[in-house]
Amino acid sequence: MSEPMGAAGGIDHRMQDHGTEPAGGVTAGQLLRQLRESAGVHVDVLAGTLKVPANKLHALEADQYDAFPDAVFMRALASGVCRTLKADAAPVLALLPQSGPVQLVVDKGLNASFKDPGHRFIKGGTLERPKSRMMGVTVAALLAAAVAIAFLPKGNDSLPVASSPEAVTPPQRALEATQLDPVTAAVPSESVASGGQATVRAEPSSAAVASAALAASAPAAAVEPAPSHGVTNEAGVDAKGTEASGVLVIRARGESWIQVRNAAGGVVLQKILAAGESVSAAGSPPWSVVIGKADATEVVVRGQPMDLNAIARENVARFEVK
Repeated sequence: MSEPMGAAGGIDHRMQDHGTEPAGGVTAGQLLRQLRESAGVHVDVLAGTLKVPANKLHALEADQYDAFPDAVFMRALASGVCRTLKADAAPVLALLPQSGPVQLVVDKGLNASFKDPGHRFIKGGTLERPKSRMMGVTVAALLAAAVAIAFLPKGNDSLPVASSPEAVTPPQRALEATQLDPVTAAVPSESVASGGQATVRAEPSSAAVASAALAASAPAAAVEPAPSHGVTNEAGVDAKGTEASGVLVIRARGESWIQVRNAAGGVVLQKILAAGESVSAAGSPPWSVVIGKADATEVVVRGQPMDLNAIARENVARFEVK
């Protein structure tokens, strides 16, 4: 215990040994003040230049060594003052206390008792355990929610299979195929000369009639769309086979779409054309026309063909017919 006390009082003891009044009667603080005043520098200006509090310079010039934490800082400040004033720092440093070696405090070392960190956990167990428990519960709840969401059935899976349009479509197509099979079989049977071959062609038709009878027992919803589908096909054949005529005639070399509006903004014609289909606008112009695929469409206005590529933008042509 006596050694640390001696180390703590080493600076004050050295300060007393060197004293504030050496031979000649000039102290380090007085010498610094004389250097500053001879240079004509105010203490506040010097403190601002060195970026230290002004009270430290006042304490240094007043030889108040106890205002400094150690002799190293005090000697460094005195050296900085001399360097700023362009004076020799050796006489000033010779009057200041010397910085002695730092003495290490002797401890018990590894023979000291080890403090169990678990003791702290026991003391703070009432606070730390609930936090860790709450975090565990939160993580478990999040994992359970993620698993539940992953295994939940999709919205479409809950619908009955019979109510979806895809389930009705196969019987409808089967019925249409059976209705068209006799017609298809009858055409080649008429073109064949031999009777034996005609008999062979007729057998699939009877099988098709039998399958049509079985398909007739399907729900009424599956059977009713068949006639309308046949009518649509016949209309499509007529549209392709008949050449349209009029003021505005539109022919499709490939699949395209068109829209024709009158002066009032009403839709006169709006349709998706198949390859080879031809249509004409009803009524009288003026019309505003939009062609969806200009490269696959031909337009004839009053018998004169139009160059759609010249007016098309991104393969969409817009023009007016007066």
